[in-house]
Amino acid sequence: MREPLRALITAPWILATGCCIAQSDLDSLRALAFDRSAPDSIRFTALYDLTWDGYLFSAPDTAEVLARTLQAEARVSSDKVFEARASELFAAVQYVRGGMRTALLHYDTALSLHRRNGDLDGQADVITNMASMLSYLGELDTALALYQEGLALHEHLADSTSIANDLNAIGRVQMLRGDHGKAVDLYQQSLHIQEVLGNKRGICTSLANLGGLYLNQSDWNEALGYYRRAATMAEELDDQHQLGTQLEEIGSCLAELGDTTGSLRAYRRSESIRLGIGDHHGLVNVRNRMATLLLEQHRPGDAKALFDQSVTMAREQDLPYGLGNALVGLSTVQLREGEPARALLMAMAADSAAARAEELNLQRDAAAARYAALKALGRWQEALMVHERVVLLNDSILREENQRELLRSGFKYAYKRAAESDSLRHVAERTRTEAEHREQRTWLLALLAIAAVLGSAAWLRMRYTARAKRIIEAAQEKLVESERAREATEVRMRIARDVHDQLGSDLTKLVLLSTEALEAASSDVEGVKALANDIERIAGEANRSLGDIVWSIDPHHDSLAGLTERVRAHAERMLKWSKVEHGIDCAHEGPDRSLEPAVKRDIYLIFREALNNAIKHSRAERIETRFRTSGTALEFEVKDNGAGIAVDQVRGHGLENMRHRAERCGARLTVESGEGRGTRIHLRMQLT
Repeated sequence: MREPLRALITAPWILATGCCIAQSDLDSLRALAFDRSAPDSIRFTALYDLTWDGYLFSAPDTAEVLARTLQAEARVSSDKVFEARASELFAAVQYVRGGMRTALLHYDTALSLHRRNGDLDGQADVITNMASMLSYLGELDTALALYQEGLALHEHLADSTSIANDLNAIGRVQMLRGDHGKAVDLYQQSLHIQEVLGNKRGICTSLANLGGLYLNQSDWNEALGYYRRAATMAEELDDQHQLGTQLEEIGSCLAELGDTTGSLRAYRRSESIRLGIGDHHGLVNVRNRMATLLLEQHRPGDAKALFDQSVTMAREQDLPYGLGNALVGLSTVQLREGEPARALLMAMAADSAAARAEELNLQRDAAAARYAALKALGRWQEALMVHERVVLLNDSILREENQRELLRSGFKYAYKRAAESDSLRHVAERTRTEAEHREQRTWLLALLAIAAVLGSAAWLRMRYTARAKRIIEAAQEKLVESERAREATEVRMRIARDVHDQLGSDLTKLVLLSTEALEAASSDVEGVKALANDIERIAGEANRSLGDIVWSIDPHHDSLAGLTERVRAHAERMLKWSKVEHGIDCAHEGPDRSLEPAVKRDIYLIFREALNNAIKHSRAERIETRFRTSGTALEFEVKDNGAGIAVDQVRGHGLENMRHRAERCGARLTVESGEGRGTRIHLRMQLT
């Protein structure tokens, strides 16, 4: 199955594909793709795989030529499926080159064709790829809605690899929206699925995402470790696009850690790779970072050359964020070279690009560059207005402590500039009228100051209330975690008792039977065989009991799907061994969800006890088992056509234990039976 574009934190997204194939496989695909004697469907599949796996990430120009060949031949053969796939390839080539808007147009064409063909697989992949593009372009709400739509289709198709990629991409969008908790949870789910599948490309993406997460937390060393692991894996996969992205992030981490030599080395290698594959977006980003580093090293000439290249490419490819960063850098260079007028022009252009990019940090930097240029030109009133905008943008970005300090600094600066302006205008003439005017201004400022104090008091009160609310919520979360830890301890203690009771009893039986077998070995051969059979049976039961206990404490199986699979395996093993005619219906519907270990174990033991009773005691000719789970309910039934039982006269603890476990889980257990009417045991549990 084709794998779509997927999002990252460290880069806007990544084009996810299957594992790279060996050169011998590429040669085989190439021969098959151009073998005119082969059926069209086989040739087209080979040509598609050759383009995707062989050239897309390492030679996008060649990939585009092959995509055009596939499109032309598909149209001649009226093959709508591969005509749609050719459009996907065109979009992927544009993505690798950094042409996001053009890629969206090709994906829109592919989506229309897939819908006309009724190809759900193709629709799901294209929808999530379009979401990746929109995510990069800053349209996060639209991207999230498309990702959810694609995820629903992939879940319907049971495509585990694509589900993992979707979770990863949705995690990045949640990260950009500021919900780090959801992002971490989604990344962990994605990484777990990729590791189970052994998907190296998916694991590489997850490592890069974790690096981005630590980068957002300013943990440079931890982020650097994840980025280096991701880069190593990308190199093994020959994924030049991913490798170029990771090298750029490695360079940024090294720069933060003070290793400017290593940082420049990583940036230059990233630039070389992106030049090779024509990744315009990546080139703009890495050149801006290199130029900024060179500017910090007092090399304005080298920095200016790189900023100029970035400006040209960003304008050609319509990349407002990269354009804004480059223009801010050029404004700084011009100001240092004593050309404030040109610096102001660059800063104004950067301001416009930042507004298009809708990125607050870039808007703040552009405004700061404009302020510096106006100040150097002596245009104080305009500088003051721009400076106020810088203060407001910082107020939206920085933490609470920095916000108050910046507001105070802004007020002091404004007051100082106003006082200087008054002094310059009125130094030659001080009359009573001017004194009255100054008095009026003083009263006005006093009133404004009072209003500001009252507004600040109200704002601080709201902040205090919000902080108190957060403290209370944190305390509640700690209480919940403590309760969960207590429940986990109780489960472990109960499991320990089970280990002691079950395995201890079985092992004691094995010791006694072994002693008896030794005593009978010389005189009673038939008795020894019977004893050996008993030993084998008890050992098997002990082994199964141990397997059940290990399963019950393994957190990887704490889910509805894991419980359903365990029940199905147990039912198949026991009913096959019993040689009774039987039916098994075990299935999970909808998305998987976690299950408390204690609940999981109790449900499993109730089912096992019900099935064992039916096999051992019912004398039935047929046994039917049904176990169904969904996102909202769990239900099972064990039914036989045996002799039946009188429920109110049953002796022993089996049925009592089943009812006790059901009550503990909050489930409803029903036992229906009668002499000669068989037995039906039914359990239903609502999930919240």
